[in-house]
Amino acid sequence: MSEFRITHEVHVVHPDIREKLTTATIDAINESSSRSAEDAALVLRNRLGEIGVHMSPEACLAAVERIRSGKSLRFEIERADD
Repeated sequence: MSEFRITHEVHVVHPDIREKLTTATIDAINESSSRSAEDAALVLRNRLGEIGVHMSPEACLAAVERIRSGKSLRFEIERADD
């Protein structure tokens, strides 16, 4: 299982961020199901950006590929070091 670390204070601003991450990810994957993995990764990146979460294009592509291959994702949220 891959872990995508979110290291900014988004968990303070959005206490329900795990639910929002899950919803945004599922919506993006469903919306882009007929697109290439690269296009789906862009949709995912934009959807996550809408809720204040920023992932690299490479991480988004990896997430799309894992989901499409039937594997699960786990978002690990931690505080950023000051």
